[in-house]
Parts: sequence; C-alpha cells; structure tokens
Amino acid sequence: MRCGASRSSRCGRAFDVITAAVLLTLTAPLLLGLAVAGRLQLRRPALFRQVRVVGSGRLAEIAKLRTLGVPRGSERCWDPDTCWSAPTERCTPLGSFLRTTHLDELPQLVNVLRGEMSLVGPRPERPYFARRFGQEVPGYHDRNRMPAGLTGWAQVHGQNGDTSIHDRARLDNQYIENWSFWLDLMILARTVAATVASAAGSLIGASRQAAAGRPADRPPFKELILANSRLSFADSEPAFDNSSFSNSSHGGSR
Repeated sequence: MRCGASRSSRCGRAFDVITAAVLLTLTAPLLLGLAVAGRLQLRRPALFRQVRVVGSGRLAEIAKLRTLGVPRGSERCWDPDTCWSAPTERCTPLGSFLRTTHLDELPQLVNVLRGEMSLVGPRPERPYFARRFGQEVPGYHDRNRMPAGLTGWAQVHGQNGDTSIHDRARLDNQYIENWSFWLDLMILARTVAATVASAAGSLIGASRQAAAGRPADRPPFKELILANSRLSFADSEPAFDNSSFSNSSHGGSR
C-alpha cells in the first residue's frame, strides 16, 4: 500500500496507531514500575494530567508521570498552567531521571492511540502560553497545522525545556513544510537513541556516585553522552534537501 503525501492519510494514522500500540506494550512493565516507584516516593497520584493545545482549535488532556513532590509554603501558589518553569527543588531523584530522559512523556502514547496526538509533530503547549506565544512569536500559530506529537523536529535539535520559542516555531514549521514519512522515521530513531543514551548515562552516573560514596556534578560518561547528543542534534542549522524527501508535503495539514 502506498501512503499518500499527507500526514492525515490513512497510512499515517495506521502507522501512529500500530507503532504506539507496540511501544505501549513493550514499555508497559517499565511504565508500571516507574508509576509505582513515583507513587511510593511522592505519596501522590503517579500521573499528572494537564490540558494542552494539540492542534488548531483542539484541546486534550494529556498525562505525564509525576516528577514533583508536594508544594511547600509559598510554592502552594505555583500554578502549572501559567508558570513556565517547574520548581526544581521539588524534583525528586526519580523525577530528575524522568525529566532528563523524557520517560515521563510515555503515558502520552495513550493520547496517540485516541487520535488526539501523533507520534511526531509540534509538542503540545498549555493554552495560556499558546495564546501568549501566538501574539509574540511570528509563525507560532502556523505550527498548529499538524496535530501535536510525542516528539518532533525541534526536540531532536535540542529545543526542550527553557529554550527559544522562536527557534521551536521555526523548526516546527520547517518540519510541516517538508514533511515525509521517512522524516518521521528519522525523528523517531533519533528520539529513541537520545533517550537510551540519556538513560544509560544517568544510570551509570548514579552507580558511580553510589560506589564513590559522594555526589558528583556530572559523571564523565554522561558528559560524553550529552556532548554527542548536542553534536548530533543541535550543533548545526537544520536543513532540508527536498530531493532526500521525495514524498514531502509542503504546507500540508494532517
């Protein structure tokens, strides 16, 4: 079967559903273990739910593995829907590991199965910030031409966390205007490789700290992993060669 040059094609949706189902099945034991560990460590529900913008005029409730402990004192007025950065002092060791590896995003595979998100696309944003960025950042609303994704072109180029929204919007729109099935496969492969490398670096670093009996700012192995990740994904201006993506759909929506 030949897939059409549109992310909204039946083949595109079938690929999302099949891949998400396989990933969810394979990672179910890991998800269960992380959820139980988080519940025991934080004494709070394992999942954190939040409404996000997942496309043009579309909202959906997405879930993440919880990474923050109970707010204390003045932190009780912290609103996750309108505050950009989470208070890192409330992040547990497990939470830091989940955030570093992005494994806290795995429950969003359920959103992919429901058809609310895709595997690859612009990351979903909170409505408050989506409105704000839409007014301040040129081309930001254009990224809503495609459904939000679990990972994206901006993310494999290092645009996570507190990074430039202008760069994210530019990279998201580059992805949309040059979309192809093979580009999605490349983004997924890079995402898996970066996640595995980050998890391995974190675990080896933690083992070395435990063996040494003292904390370390950053283990050499993890430093090497992060350096390689930056070289692979974020050290150069991303460029598209249309001849490499023969099935590109320019400006299309899904």
